[in-house]
Amino acid sequence: MASTDPATAGRTGGRRARGALTADLIVTAALEITRQEGLEALSMPRLARHLGCGVMTIYGHVDGRDQLLGLLCSRVLGGLEAERADGIGGRAALTRFALALHGRMLQHPALAHLLTQRKLWSPEVADLVEWVLAELTADGRTLDQAVTAYRLVLTHTLGAVLYELPRTGADRRAEYAAWWRHTLADLPADDYPLLHAAGDHLGRAPADSQFRTGLTALLDGLGTP
Repeated sequence: MASTDPATAGRTGGRRARGALTADLIVTAALEITRQEGLEALSMPRLARHLGCGVMTIYGHVDGRDQLLGLLCSRVLGGLEAERADGIGGRAALTRFALALHGRMLQHPALAHLLTQRKLWSPEVADLVEWVLAELTADGRTLDQAVTAYRLVLTHTLGAVLYELPRTGADRRAEYAAWWRHTLADLPADDYPLLHAAGDHLGRAPADSQFRTGLTALLDGLGTP
């Protein structure tokens, strides 16, 4: 049966047919690699093998890995535009932005690492930030206050995701709970009574409710209406 994967379609005898490659297909293939193997595995030679073409063929569509990462970020963040609505206020805008970004990064772990390790910018990112700042300043905040609020919420979201990623998922949750059981077993209960009493709570992997609680506390502290 012929392959229906757009990233691998158009190959002839293991090689991609001349003219069959597009920038969109390159980004699709890059996204697939990062999902399966992680961001560190994404290189031009690895991408060329995945696509069944030469490295220089990819350079005919993408200037280099940095531009590829920017395109990858744009692809993943593009769908967040649906979360926007004008006139909802700064707090609602920050909440929608944070919840949408939090969910998207958990779906695409590479995005969290991209946003923390690199200076990435794209039309999609620009549109999101412009909207958040507009909603915040419409509430009467100065632009400096709006930027501070946006950065604090972004930092909270990125930090939460980076903490959650190695601790969520069925297997990782079980490992996390087992780690706490073994750790507490090595601590004398008489010396650490509260840690032992909180064992069941500490052994629970972070959940969406924990992120939402932290976000609400942050927004309350910022005094967002």
